[in-house]
Amino acid sequence: MSEELTAEHKQYYADNGFLILREVFSINELSRLERGVIRAVQSGKCLNGDKPYPTPATQYTVEGQYQDDPDLLFIAEHPAVLGPVQDLLGGPACLSAFVSYLKTPGARGTSGDYQGSSPTGHCDYKTYQQAGSSLNWLFAIIPLVDLDEKTGPLFASPGSHKASRIVPLNDRVSRVERASASDIPPMVDTELCRGDLLLMHMFTWHEGKANRSDQDRFGIYNKYRALNAPPGCGPQLFRSPSRKALSESGQRLLPHCSDLPFTEARLILEREGKFLLRTTGDSWQLLGTQSTIDDPGGQSVTAKLISQLEAVLLDSYGLEIPWMSYVGDYAGTDGIKRVFAHTDEEALCTEIGRGFIWADRTEVDRLARGGTLSDDDADAIRTWSQGAYLRGIGESAERAKSAARNFST
Repeated sequence: MSEELTAEHKQYYADNGFLILREVFSINELSRLERGVIRAVQSGKCLNGDKPYPTPATQYTVEGQYQDDPDLLFIAEHPAVLGPVQDLLGGPACLSAFVSYLKTPGARGTSGDYQGSSPTGHCDYKTYQQAGSSLNWLFAIIPLVDLDEKTGPLFASPGSHKASRIVPLNDRVSRVERASASDIPPMVDTELCRGDLLLMHMFTWHEGKANRSDQDRFGIYNKYRALNAPPGCGPQLFRSPSRKALSESGQRLLPHCSDLPFTEARLILEREGKFLLRTTGDSWQLLGTQSTIDDPGGQSVTAKLISQLEAVLLDSYGLEIPWMSYVGDYAGTDGIKRVFAHTDEEALCTEIGRGFIWADRTEVDRLARGGTLSDDDADAIRTWSQGAYLRGIGESAERAKSAARNFST
């Protein structure tokens, strides 16, 4: 098929929040991809890998950041996927998540939305999700079996993406007014078949039914984001073998890659163009904490980092930070420092004592040149100050779900 979308394709996606391209891949490509998924499941390189395959009524989740199999990862850079993805995102993209779900006979359908408005349908924009907290991302779904009434069809709500809104908080960060199930049009069966490609907007509501057949229900459920729209709670880190499994040109799809653990989490606290620094002897640094997360590619690891950072800021400084936005990762000898930022428009920090300063950009640059502020902290402040990024908010899972409970009541 063509690697470029027609004007009619783009209009259909804009109207409906999803687009189905039929029979995109060759038999050989599908067989190769199927071998990769089955091999990963059989080897135990997946969530629920402790359950021998095949175990009835089990969902095996293959996470791409743990894979080094070209038969699996080649699909991430396939031109018939990447061309349409970048067309719809409006520019260069990277891979936020590589996922395959394999549901053995009897496995249930999808769970409900975390905000509680539907028991089975949901929208995957989440402020605490590594891939889902970007403000410009989409799904690329490739079924490896026909999703019929027995294997479990995939339903989507046409136009439901229009029910959520991106609202600027300030000139740096925006938040999402997230739709509930009562706001969206009825779901329809997408009638996906083996080898189709479904491109689905980040705000589109959808639902996968249970597998009531006698065969596995499986496929690829990847997420791509625009390069200029980092996840609000931070990206998932892929491991170096995953990156090496891609072609030389395809490796650009995994810009966030490391085998090191997270060892620090820091916060840029900005107010009226100045940044809060604290003294550590003869030097200055951003507020933060040592991290205790050893697995940089694990599930919900970035929301856990935010949770740790939230707790330390509250306990040590009395600062209750309602949200953070990811800025960057900085690798050291032993691990990675992840930096977030928050604009203190609520005047959370009205008084500071000895050992703290509010430094503007000029002062930040002066301290960095003098060696009393690390290059990493100074670079993070400069990156945060740039206007080239579409930034959303990140939250810990506890904070996001607590807000959802309050909203639902």
